[in-house]
Amino acid sequence: MRVLCCCNVNIDSVCAINGDKITEYIEKNSLGAKIERLIEDPPNRISSIGDLLALLLRCMERGNGGEFLVETPDAIPEPVLLPLMKKEPVLRLGGNAGIAANVLSNLGASLAIPNVACPSRRQVDLFSGDTIRIPVYKNEKIVMLKPDDAVSCEEDALHHVFDFKKGDRVTLCGRTIIAPNNNRIIATYDPKNSSLYLDDAFRDYSLAHIKEMDGALISGFHLLRDTYPNGSTYIDCLQPILEHLKRWKSVNPDLRIHFEMGDFFDSGITDFMISSLSDIVDSIGMNEEEFLGDDTDISARNIIERSVQSIDELGISRLCIHTRDFIVSVFDPAYMDARSELDSLNFGASASGALAISGHADIASAHAAIRDLPPSNAGVRECSMVQERFHGERIGSGVHLQLNGYVVCVAPSLRCESPVTTVGMGDTMTAGVFLRELEHRPA
Repeated sequence: MRVLCCCNVNIDSVCAINGDKITEYIEKNSLGAKIERLIEDPPNRISSIGDLLALLLRCMERGNGGEFLVETPDAIPEPVLLPLMKKEPVLRLGGNAGIAANVLSNLGASLAIPNVACPSRRQVDLFSGDTIRIPVYKNEKIVMLKPDDAVSCEEDALHHVFDFKKGDRVTLCGRTIIAPNNNRIIATYDPKNSSLYLDDAFRDYSLAHIKEMDGALISGFHLLRDTYPNGSTYIDCLQPILEHLKRWKSVNPDLRIHFEMGDFFDSGITDFMISSLSDIVDSIGMNEEEFLGDDTDISARNIIERSVQSIDELGISRLCIHTRDFIVSVFDPAYMDARSELDSLNFGASASGALAISGHADIASAHAAIRDLPPSNAGVRECSMVQERFHGERIGSGVHLQLNGYVVCVAPSLRCESPVTTVGMGDTMTAGVFLRELEHRPA
Protein backbone atom coordinates (compact mmCIF):
# COMPACT_ATOMS: atom_id res chain seq x y z
CA MET A 1 0.00 0.00 0.00
CA ARG A 2 1.21 3.50 -0.92
CA VAL A 3 0.00 6.28 1.37
CA LEU A 4 0.47 10.05 1.46
CA CYS A 5 0.58 11.76 4.89
CA CYS A 6 0.02 15.48 5.33
CA CYS A 7 0.12 18.13 6.62
CA ASN A 8 1.76 18.18 10.06
CA VAL A 9 5.08 16.63 11.09
CA ASN A 10 6.94 17.92 14.13
CA ILE A 11 9.05 16.90 17.13
CA ASP A 12 7.25 16.14 20.39
CA SER A 13 9.25 16.96 23.50
CA VAL A 14 7.50 14.63 25.96
CA CYS A 15 7.77 15.44 29.66
CA ALA A 16 6.30 13.66 32.69
CA ILE A 17 5.06 16.25 35.18
CA ASN A 18 6.19 16.35 38.81
CA GLY A 19 3.15 17.26 40.92
CA ASP A 20 5.16 18.14 44.02
CA LYS A 21 7.44 20.48 42.06
CA ILE A 22 4.46 22.19 40.40
CA THR A 23 2.82 22.66 43.82
CA GLU A 24 6.06 24.15 45.15
CA TYR A 25 6.46 26.46 42.14
CA ILE A 26 2.88 27.76 42.40
CA GLU A 27 3.26 28.48 46.13
CA LYS A 28 6.73 30.03 45.80
CA ASN A 29 5.56 32.42 43.06
CA SER A 30 2.14 33.18 44.65
CA LEU A 31 0.30 31.98 41.53
CA GLY A 32 -2.47 30.03 43.27
CA ALA A 33 -5.27 32.60 43.11
CA LYS A 34 -4.44 33.55 39.53
CA ILE A 35 -4.37 29.93 38.38
CA GLU A 36 -7.68 29.21 40.11
CA ARG A 37 -9.27 32.07 38.15
CA LEU A 38 -7.76 30.82 34.91
CA ILE A 39 -9.02 27.28 35.54
CA GLU A 40 -12.57 28.67 35.79
CA ASP A 41 -12.13 30.96 32.77
CA PRO A 42 -9.35 29.29 30.75
CA PRO A 43 -7.31 31.18 28.16
CA ASN A 44 -7.47 29.98 24.56
CA ARG A 45 -3.75 30.62 24.07
CA ILE A 46 -0.66 30.30 26.24
CA SER A 47 1.24 33.53 26.80
CA SER A 48 2.81 32.74 30.19
CA ILE A 49 3.77 29.88 32.49
CA GLY A 50 0.62 30.67 34.51
CA ASP A 51 -1.57 30.03 31.47
CA LEU A 52 0.19 26.72 30.86
CA LEU A 53 -0.20 25.52 34.46
CA ALA A 54 -3.88 26.52 34.57
CA LEU A 55 -4.65 24.57 31.41
CA LEU A 56 -2.61 21.61 32.64
CA LEU A 57 -4.42 21.50 36.00
CA ARG A 58 -7.82 21.95 34.37
CA CYS A 59 -7.16 18.94 32.13
CA MET A 60 -5.67 16.94 35.01
CA GLU A 61 -8.75 17.51 37.13
CA ARG A 62 -11.06 16.37 34.34
CA GLY A 63 -8.79 13.60 33.09
CA ASN A 64 -8.93 14.86 29.51
CA GLY A 65 -6.28 16.02 27.06
CA GLY A 66 -5.90 19.07 24.89
CA GLU A 67 -3.68 21.03 22.53
CA PHE A 68 -3.08 24.73 23.00
CA LEU A 69 -1.36 27.42 20.98
CA VAL A 70 1.71 29.11 22.45
CA GLU A 71 1.64 32.81 21.61
CA THR A 72 5.42 33.39 21.37
CA PRO A 73 8.44 31.05 21.38
CA ASP A 74 9.61 32.38 24.77
CA ALA A 75 6.21 32.21 26.54
CA ILE A 76 7.16 29.02 28.41
CA PRO A 77 10.96 29.14 28.88
CA GLU A 78 12.75 25.83 29.32
CA PRO A 79 14.70 26.94 32.45
CA VAL A 80 11.33 27.26 34.20
CA LEU A 81 9.78 24.13 32.67
CA LEU A 82 12.50 21.55 33.24
CA PRO A 83 12.53 21.71 37.07
CA LEU A 84 8.77 20.99 37.03
CA MET A 85 9.30 17.65 35.29
CA LYS A 86 10.29 14.24 36.67
CA LYS A 87 13.19 13.92 34.23
CA GLU A 88 14.65 15.25 31.00
CA PRO A 89 12.15 15.35 28.11
CA VAL A 90 12.10 12.53 25.58
CA LEU A 91 12.03 13.53 21.91
CA ARG A 92 9.58 11.61 19.69
CA LEU A 93 8.33 12.09 16.18
CA GLY A 94 5.15 14.15 16.48
CA GLY A 95 2.31 15.51 14.42
CA ASN A 96 -0.55 13.37 13.16
CA ALA A 97 1.09 12.93 9.76
CA GLY A 98 4.54 12.16 11.15
CA ILE A 99 3.26 9.55 13.59
CA ALA A 100 1.07 8.03 10.88
CA ALA A 101 3.98 7.76 8.44
CA ASN A 102 6.10 5.88 10.98
CA VAL A 103 3.24 3.56 11.94
CA LEU A 104 2.20 2.85 8.35
CA SER A 105 5.75 1.97 7.34
CA ASN A 106 6.36 -0.20 10.41
CA LEU A 107 3.05 -2.02 9.92
CA GLY A 108 3.82 -2.96 6.33
CA ALA A 109 2.97 -0.11 3.95
CA SER A 110 5.14 -0.35 0.84
CA LEU A 111 5.55 3.45 0.72
CA ALA A 112 4.70 6.21 3.20
CA ILE A 113 5.29 9.77 2.01
CA PRO A 114 5.02 12.55 4.62
CA ASN A 115 4.91 16.28 4.00
CA VAL A 116 7.70 17.61 6.27
CA ALA A 117 7.68 21.33 6.95
CA CYS A 118 11.02 21.45 8.82
CA PRO A 119 13.26 18.48 7.92
CA SER A 120 15.94 19.25 10.51
CA ARG A 121 18.54 16.72 11.58
CA ARG A 122 16.75 16.04 14.88
CA GLN A 123 13.45 15.70 13.01
CA VAL A 124 14.53 13.20 10.37
CA ASP A 125 16.41 11.09 12.92
CA LEU A 126 13.06 10.32 14.56
CA PHE A 127 11.60 8.60 11.49
CA SER A 128 11.85 4.84 11.91
CA GLY A 129 10.11 3.16 8.97
CA ASP A 130 12.20 1.63 6.19
CA THR A 131 9.66 2.54 3.51
CA ILE A 132 9.35 6.26 4.33
CA ARG A 133 10.45 8.56 1.53
CA ILE A 134 10.53 12.36 1.43
CA PRO A 135 10.27 14.16 -1.94
CA VAL A 136 13.03 16.76 -2.40
CA TYR A 137 13.98 19.02 -5.30
CA LYS A 138 17.57 18.42 -6.47
CA ASN A 139 18.83 20.24 -9.59
CA GLU A 140 15.23 21.13 -10.50
CA LYS A 141 14.16 17.47 -10.39
CA ILE A 142 12.26 15.66 -7.67
CA VAL A 143 14.09 12.80 -5.98
CA MET A 144 12.73 10.50 -3.31
CA LEU A 145 15.07 10.35 -0.33
CA LYS A 146 15.24 8.36 2.86
CA PRO A 147 14.64 10.72 5.80
CA ASP A 148 18.34 10.68 6.80
CA ASP A 149 19.26 12.19 3.44
CA ALA A 150 16.51 14.85 3.35
CA VAL A 151 17.85 17.39 5.87
CA SER A 152 17.33 20.94 4.63
CA CYS A 153 16.27 22.94 7.68
CA GLU A 154 18.08 24.13 10.80
CA GLU A 155 14.92 25.00 12.73
CA ASP A 156 13.13 22.33 14.80
CA ALA A 157 9.34 22.25 14.81
CA LEU A 158 9.17 21.48 18.55
CA HIS A 159 5.91 20.83 20.46
CA HIS A 160 5.91 20.48 24.25
CA VAL A 161 3.89 17.49 25.51
CA PHE A 162 3.12 17.29 29.22
CA ASP A 163 2.19 13.77 30.31
CA PHE A 164 0.27 13.14 33.51
CA LYS A 165 -0.52 9.74 34.98
CA LYS A 166 -3.49 8.46 36.93
CA GLY A 167 -2.95 9.46 40.55
CA ASP A 168 -0.63 12.41 39.85
CA ARG A 169 -1.56 15.21 42.23
CA VAL A 170 -1.03 18.96 42.62
CA THR A 171 -2.12 21.07 45.61
CA LEU A 172 -3.70 24.38 44.68
CA CYS A 173 -4.91 26.84 47.33
CA GLY A 174 -5.52 24.11 49.88
CA ARG A 175 -7.27 21.63 47.59
CA THR A 176 -5.68 18.65 45.88
CA ILE A 177 -6.17 17.99 42.18
CA ILE A 178 -5.76 14.29 41.37
CA ALA A 179 -5.63 12.99 37.79
CA PRO A 180 -8.35 10.29 37.36
CA ASN A 181 -6.54 8.71 34.40
CA ASN A 182 -3.54 9.00 32.08
CA ASN A 183 -3.54 11.84 29.58
CA ARG A 184 -1.52 14.79 28.28
CA ILE A 185 -1.67 18.36 27.06
CA ILE A 186 0.32 19.75 24.14
CA ALA A 187 1.67 23.30 23.98
CA THR A 188 2.39 24.28 20.38
CA TYR A 189 4.43 27.04 18.79
CA ASP A 190 4.81 26.02 15.14
CA PRO A 191 4.32 28.77 12.51
CA LYS A 192 4.77 26.54 9.44
CA ASN A 193 2.50 23.67 10.45
CA SER A 194 -0.10 26.05 11.87
CA SER A 195 -0.46 27.60 8.42
CA LEU A 196 -0.73 24.17 6.69
CA TYR A 197 2.59 24.60 4.92
CA LEU A 198 2.81 22.27 1.92
CA ASP A 199 6.32 21.58 0.68
CA ASP A 200 6.77 22.24 -3.05
CA ALA A 201 8.34 18.86 -3.76
CA PHE A 202 5.62 17.00 -1.84
CA ARG A 203 2.90 18.96 -3.62
CA ASP A 204 4.33 18.38 -7.10
CA TYR A 205 5.33 14.75 -6.55
CA SER A 206 1.99 13.79 -5.04
CA LEU A 207 0.03 15.21 -7.97
CA ALA A 208 2.34 13.69 -10.58
CA HIS A 209 2.08 10.23 -8.97
CA ILE A 210 -1.40 10.33 -7.46
CA LYS A 211 -2.66 7.52 -9.72
CA GLU A 212 -0.11 5.21 -8.05
CA MET A 213 -1.35 5.99 -4.54
CA ASP A 214 -3.81 3.88 -2.59
CA GLY A 215 -4.69 6.33 0.13
CA ALA A 216 -4.00 9.60 1.90
CA LEU A 217 -4.16 10.47 5.58
CA ILE A 218 -4.66 14.20 6.08
CA SER A 219 -4.50 16.05 9.38
CA GLY A 220 -3.06 19.09 11.12
CA PHE A 221 -5.99 21.37 10.30
CA HIS A 222 -6.64 21.80 14.03
CA LEU A 223 -3.49 23.97 14.17
CA LEU A 224 -5.13 26.66 12.01
CA ARG A 225 -5.43 30.13 13.51
CA ASP A 226 -8.17 32.68 12.92
CA THR A 227 -5.61 35.27 11.79
CA TYR A 228 -1.85 35.35 11.25
CA PRO A 229 0.80 38.04 11.79
CA ASN A 230 0.97 38.75 8.03
CA GLY A 231 -2.76 39.54 7.94
CA SER A 232 -3.87 36.29 6.29
CA THR A 233 -6.64 34.08 7.70
CA TYR A 234 -7.34 30.38 8.06
CA ILE A 235 -9.37 30.57 4.84
CA ASP A 236 -6.28 31.78 2.96
CA CYS A 237 -4.35 28.78 4.33
CA LEU A 238 -7.14 26.31 3.62
CA GLN A 239 -7.92 27.14 0.02
CA PRO A 240 -4.66 25.90 -1.58
CA ILE A 241 -4.89 22.62 0.35
CA LEU A 242 -8.53 22.09 -0.58
CA GLU A 243 -7.77 22.73 -4.25
CA HIS A 244 -4.86 20.28 -4.12
CA LEU A 245 -7.00 17.55 -2.54
CA LYS A 246 -9.67 18.10 -5.18
CA ARG A 247 -7.03 17.63 -7.88
CA TRP A 248 -5.94 14.38 -6.25
CA LYS A 249 -9.49 13.08 -6.35
CA SER A 250 -10.17 14.25 -9.89
CA VAL A 251 -7.06 12.44 -11.20
CA ASN A 252 -7.57 9.35 -9.02
CA PRO A 253 -11.23 8.92 -7.99
CA ASP A 254 -10.32 5.62 -6.30
CA LEU A 255 -7.91 7.33 -3.89
CA ARG A 256 -9.27 6.84 -0.37
CA ILE A 257 -8.77 9.92 1.81
CA HIS A 258 -9.16 9.88 5.60
CA PHE A 259 -9.23 13.15 7.54
CA GLU A 260 -8.30 13.08 11.25
CA MET A 261 -9.72 16.02 13.17
CA GLY A 262 -7.60 16.99 16.18
CA ASP A 263 -8.29 19.39 19.04
CA PHE A 264 -8.95 22.76 17.42
CA PHE A 265 -7.41 25.91 18.85
CA ASP A 266 -10.36 27.92 17.51
CA SER A 267 -13.72 26.14 17.46
CA GLY A 268 -15.10 28.79 15.11
CA ILE A 269 -12.94 27.36 12.33
CA THR A 270 -14.25 23.82 12.74
CA ASP A 271 -17.63 24.10 10.99
CA PHE A 272 -16.18 25.86 7.94
CA MET A 273 -13.34 23.39 7.67
CA ILE A 274 -15.51 20.26 8.01
CA SER A 275 -18.10 21.52 5.53
CA SER A 276 -15.30 22.23 3.05
CA LEU A 277 -13.63 18.84 3.49
CA SER A 278 -16.75 16.67 3.61
CA ASP A 279 -17.19 17.07 -0.15
CA ILE A 280 -13.66 15.75 -0.74
CA VAL A 281 -12.74 13.12 1.85
CA ASP A 282 -14.15 9.62 2.24
CA SER A 283 -13.73 9.27 5.99
CA ILE A 284 -13.45 11.48 9.07
CA GLY A 285 -12.06 10.42 12.46
CA MET A 286 -11.83 12.05 15.89
CA ASN A 287 -11.78 11.22 19.58
CA GLU A 288 -14.78 11.40 21.87
CA GLU A 289 -13.91 14.85 23.25
CA GLU A 290 -13.68 16.34 19.76
CA PHE A 291 -16.95 14.67 18.75
CA LEU A 292 -19.11 15.13 21.84
CA GLY A 293 -17.98 18.57 22.99
CA ASP A 294 -19.86 19.39 26.19
CA ASP A 295 -21.94 16.20 26.07
CA THR A 296 -20.62 14.02 28.92
CA ASP A 297 -22.42 10.85 27.82
CA ILE A 298 -19.57 8.82 26.30
CA SER A 299 -21.58 5.61 26.00
CA ALA A 300 -21.32 3.71 22.73
CA ARG A 301 -25.09 4.02 22.37
CA ASN A 302 -24.95 7.83 22.45
CA ILE A 303 -21.95 7.96 20.12
CA ILE A 304 -23.64 5.58 17.65
CA GLU A 305 -26.88 7.55 17.58
CA ARG A 306 -25.12 10.88 17.19
CA SER A 307 -22.71 9.47 14.58
CA VAL A 308 -25.54 8.18 12.39
CA GLN A 309 -27.10 11.63 12.47
CA SER A 310 -23.76 13.37 11.79
CA ILE A 311 -22.69 11.14 8.89
CA ASP A 312 -26.05 11.72 7.26
CA GLU A 313 -25.61 15.50 7.55
CA LEU A 314 -22.00 15.43 6.33
CA GLY A 315 -22.60 13.15 3.37
CA ILE A 316 -19.33 11.27 3.85
CA SER A 317 -18.85 7.50 3.55
CA ARG A 318 -17.47 6.85 7.05
CA LEU A 319 -17.23 8.46 10.48
CA CYS A 320 -14.99 6.96 13.18
CA ILE A 321 -15.00 7.95 16.86
CA HIS A 322 -12.20 6.47 18.97
CA THR A 323 -12.40 6.60 22.75
CA ARG A 324 -10.16 5.37 25.53
CA ASP A 325 -12.12 2.10 25.81
CA PHE A 326 -13.69 1.40 22.42
CA ILE A 327 -13.89 2.44 18.75
CA VAL A 328 -17.11 3.18 16.86
CA SER A 329 -17.15 3.17 13.05
CA VAL A 330 -20.29 4.14 11.13
CA PHE A 331 -20.18 3.79 7.36
CA ASP A 332 -22.03 3.33 4.11
CA PRO A 333 -22.38 -0.38 3.21
CA ALA A 334 -20.50 0.31 -0.05
CA TYR A 335 -17.44 1.49 1.91
CA MET A 336 -16.55 -1.84 3.53
CA ASP A 337 -18.15 -5.04 4.78
CA ALA A 338 -18.63 -5.38 8.53
CA ARG A 339 -16.25 -8.28 9.05
CA SER A 340 -13.39 -6.45 7.27
CA GLU A 341 -14.07 -3.26 9.20
CA LEU A 342 -14.03 -5.04 12.57
CA ASP A 343 -10.75 -6.67 11.58
CA SER A 344 -9.41 -3.20 10.75
CA LEU A 345 -10.57 -1.74 14.06
CA ASN A 346 -8.99 -4.61 15.99
CA PHE A 347 -5.75 -4.17 14.07
CA GLY A 348 -5.72 -0.46 14.92
CA ALA A 349 -6.41 -1.27 18.58
CA SER A 350 -3.48 -3.71 18.61
CA ALA A 351 -1.16 -1.07 17.13
CA SER A 352 -2.25 1.48 19.74
CA GLY A 353 -1.82 -1.13 22.47
CA ALA A 354 1.67 -1.89 21.19
CA LEU A 355 2.60 1.78 21.47
CA ALA A 356 1.25 1.93 25.02
CA ILE A 357 3.06 -1.16 26.27
CA SER A 358 6.37 -0.79 24.39
CA GLY A 359 6.55 2.75 22.98
CA HIS A 360 6.75 1.35 19.43
CA ALA A 361 4.19 -0.02 16.98
CA ASP A 362 5.19 -2.59 14.36
CA ILE A 363 3.84 -5.97 13.30
CA ALA A 364 5.71 -7.90 16.00
CA SER A 365 4.72 -5.53 18.84
CA ALA A 366 1.11 -5.41 17.61
CA HIS A 367 0.92 -9.21 17.75
CA ALA A 368 2.49 -9.13 21.22
CA ALA A 369 -0.10 -6.55 22.36
CA ILE A 370 -2.94 -8.85 21.29
CA ARG A 371 -1.31 -11.67 23.25
CA ASP A 372 -0.33 -9.71 26.37
CA LEU A 373 -3.02 -7.03 26.79
CA PRO A 374 -6.65 -7.76 27.69
CA PRO A 375 -9.50 -5.87 26.05
CA SER A 376 -10.77 -2.91 28.03
CA ASN A 377 -13.40 -4.03 30.54
CA ALA A 378 -15.42 -0.89 29.88
CA GLY A 379 -15.12 -1.47 26.12
CA VAL A 380 -16.32 -5.06 26.45
CA ARG A 381 -19.31 -3.87 28.50
CA GLU A 382 -20.17 -1.24 25.90
CA CYS A 383 -20.05 -3.83 23.12
CA SER A 384 -22.43 -6.07 25.09
CA MET A 385 -24.82 -3.17 25.70
CA VAL A 386 -24.75 -2.27 22.00
CA GLN A 387 -25.42 -5.86 21.02
CA GLU A 388 -28.43 -6.00 23.33
CA ARG A 389 -29.89 -2.58 22.55
CA PHE A 390 -29.49 -2.68 18.76
CA HIS A 391 -29.69 -6.48 18.28
CA GLY A 392 -26.15 -6.51 16.94
CA GLU A 393 -24.17 -9.50 15.80
CA ARG A 394 -20.93 -10.58 17.43
CA ILE A 395 -17.71 -11.19 15.53
CA GLY A 396 -14.93 -11.96 17.97
CA SER A 397 -14.81 -9.23 20.62
CA GLY A 398 -16.62 -6.72 18.38
CA VAL A 399 -20.22 -6.07 17.39
CA HIS A 400 -21.82 -4.93 14.15
CA LEU A 401 -25.34 -3.85 13.25
CA GLN A 402 -27.33 -1.81 10.73
CA LEU A 403 -28.99 1.47 11.65
CA ASN A 404 -30.78 3.92 9.33
CA GLY A 405 -29.10 2.38 6.28
CA TYR A 406 -25.58 2.52 7.74
CA VAL A 407 -23.34 -0.24 9.03
CA VAL A 408 -22.10 0.29 12.60
CA CYS A 409 -19.07 -1.54 14.05
CA VAL A 410 -17.87 -1.32 17.66
CA ALA A 411 -14.64 -2.88 18.96
CA PRO A 412 -12.99 -2.63 22.39
CA SER A 413 -9.58 -1.07 22.89
CA LEU A 414 -6.76 -2.97 24.59
CA ARG A 415 -6.07 -2.06 28.22
CA CYS A 416 -2.56 -1.13 29.39
CA GLU A 417 -2.43 -0.19 33.07
CA SER A 418 1.05 1.35 32.95
CA PRO A 419 1.58 2.83 29.47
CA VAL A 420 5.04 3.87 28.37
CA THR A 421 3.38 6.85 26.69
CA THR A 422 -0.10 8.21 25.99
CA VAL A 423 1.14 10.45 23.16
CA GLY A 424 0.13 9.41 19.64
CA MET A 425 -2.15 6.54 20.60
CA GLY A 426 -5.09 7.89 18.60
CA ASP A 427 -2.92 8.57 15.55
CA THR A 428 -1.38 5.09 15.81
CA MET A 429 -4.82 3.49 15.99
CA THR A 430 -6.02 5.56 13.04
CA ALA A 431 -3.03 4.63 10.87
CA GLY A 432 -3.43 0.93 11.69
CA VAL A 433 -7.15 0.96 10.87
CA PHE A 434 -6.61 2.88 7.63
CA LEU A 435 -3.85 0.56 6.41
CA ARG A 436 -5.93 -2.56 7.08
CA GLU A 437 -8.94 -0.97 5.37
CA LEU A 438 -6.83 -0.35 2.27
CA GLU A 439 -5.66 -3.96 2.36
CA HIS A 440 -9.26 -5.17 2.53
CA ARG A 441 -10.37 -3.18 -0.51
CA PRO A 442 -11.07 -5.32 -3.59
CA ALA A 443 -8.22 -5.28 -6.09
